[in-house]
Amino acid sequence: MGDMEDDFDNWLAERVNDISRGEGELAAGTPVGDYRIVALLGRGGFADVYRATGGNGAAVAIKMLHKLDDKSRARFVRESEILSQIKHRNIPRLLSFGSYGDRPYMVTELLKGYELPDSDLKIAKFLRQIMSATEELHRHGFIHRDIKPANILSRDDGTPVLIDFGLASPVSVAKRETEALSVEDGKPVAVGTVGYSAPEQFNGLEAGPEADVHAIGMLINSCFDGDMPKCWKRIYLSATVSNPKSRYQTVAAMRKAISWRHWKFTLLAILCVIAAWTIAFLFMNAMEKYHVENRIPHKFYEREL
Repeated sequence: MGDMEDDFDNWLAERVNDISRGEGELAAGTPVGDYRIVALLGRGGFADVYRATGGNGAAVAIKMLHKLDDKSRARFVRESEILSQIKHRNIPRLLSFGSYGDRPYMVTELLKGYELPDSDLKIAKFLRQIMSATEELHRHGFIHRDIKPANILSRDDGTPVLIDFGLASPVSVAKRETEALSVEDGKPVAVGTVGYSAPEQFNGLEAGPEADVHAIGMLINSCFDGDMPKCWKRIYLSATVSNPKSRYQTVAAMRKAISWRHWKFTLLAILCVIAAWTIAFLFMNAMEKYHVENRIPHKFYEREL
């Protein structure tokens, strides 16, 4: 445990050094509800994330809004409501929420950085966990709209956790929304993140659960660094095709394809082996019967029958 804590402290020190101080940043020691700020972990487009400690010394994460327009407030409230409704192993645990002055905040479990897996079985297990979290979100009527490696952290035991539901939206709202949020070369281009967002998320087109399917498909590409086996290539292409109606229509369908990625080939190989052994067995029985009936010495016998 000591080595793990040292690794986290080193990672935290690097994060603090990399993050420039911004307007409204809370200093270490600042009390927020029942917690005290330790350090700034990250700055997003509309919220800051701090490491903090509670009265019992337990470390937590505090996400606090710094962009205080009505739309950002509504998104922040929606995110806290989603986390309060959904209890899932691969979704952050919401501990509490409140306001610091006019800035709403939420307190969640403290998570660590996550490194994408790079072997077949580990990639499949990782994706099944992320898809399970996404399915749970979809069952509650929301789509994430920003699934990407940067929005996946982990617990101490290595469990991947899908985070940042700031862009999560009810499907009915997502289909109407036209505001672009990501910026590239100074121009707003998409709701989500370029490189992971589905084509329909660009320019305010309708987006549904298939948009999250697209993002998960892009995760496959990231895990294999663009060099994936054929069994994965088919899944990747089926998940990321431009026309959303031509993709897997549900995350469950994609998960099933991943579960079956090798089984059909393995099953075919097993059937071939069984067929070969059956043919060999029948042939040997037929030859044995022929030798006996015609009183022909068997090559394994030292004397004639």
